[in-house]
Amino acid sequence: MHTPKLRTLNIIGAGNLGRTLARLWSERGVFRVGNICNRTLASATDATAFIGAGAPVADIQSMAPADFWLIAVADDHIEAVAAELAIRLQSANAEAQSTGATPVVFHCSGALSSSALTACAPAKIASAHPVHSFADPERSVNSLAGTFVALEGDALAREYLEGMFAQLDCTSITLSPEQKVLYHTGSVIACNYLTVLMDLSLQTFAAAGIDENTARKLLEPIVLQTAKNNFALGPENALTGPLARGDLQTVTRQLGALTEVAKTQPQAAPPPLADIYRLLGKAALPMATRAGLDSAVAHNFQTLFDNPPQVNPSQAKL
Repeated sequence: MHTPKLRTLNIIGAGNLGRTLARLWSERGVFRVGNICNRTLASATDATAFIGAGAPVADIQSMAPADFWLIAVADDHIEAVAAELAIRLQSANAEAQSTGATPVVFHCSGALSSSALTACAPAKIASAHPVHSFADPERSVNSLAGTFVALEGDALAREYLEGMFAQLDCTSITLSPEQKVLYHTGSVIACNYLTVLMDLSLQTFAAAGIDENTARKLLEPIVLQTAKNNFALGPENALTGPLARGDLQTVTRQLGALTEVAKTQPQAAPPPLADIYRLLGKAALPMATRAGLDSAVAHNFQTLFDNPPQVNPSQAKL
């Protein structure tokens, strides 16, 4: 019986994302991992060790031909890497034309469209953005299943990639180039800035004299439950706390306490916690009003956020 040839995948920039995808695709027999090219040969060698397949190379021009090329470098470097890869692909054009094979080149940026890869034409180009946090490849290998992947680009390339990600138990959606920036911005706000909010919360606990380890254990149940409530009920119905209840005096005391904390910070510190708290409060007010907050109370909150009162230190206790 004829066994179809396994498609080859080369990767330029095998960081957390590239390592995760390559290992899963290799383990499931979706791709044969070919060459890995990172900034340094040592980094490429480390990546192949994690993937359990592939061969490290020192530069793009030394990479062997492949059916699929993943450019997984930082967004700002994708076009430059694509231009360099185009030179490598041109040298293999005669072979590709004789076999009828056209390679697929794709990147995994959420913000950029496939047009960043235009230099690689006539290769089929696409972008494939997994909506997943690749902070730790070992964790991602075990948690990627169920992730949505936003595909954009050449129709045939999208079709191939949808099948490849389906074999990782991922679900694909298709976006237009015009949708990508705002789509990715929404992902950043929900994912990256949630992490920032956690850090700001831990800073506030630290100001209250509570160590980070205790604070993280204390916060975990309520943060996870809040996330579940948001997806089950929607943000308006999930919003709780003093603003949602109309507790103006509580929010006033909290702003006063955060203002006092700012006095202990160095001049070069990031925006004071009180300023961030006020901005978040302003952003929450329309949602709280839609959820039933009295309009007169909402107006008082708006006034408070626009003109925070001077609070005596004795009133600013956390």
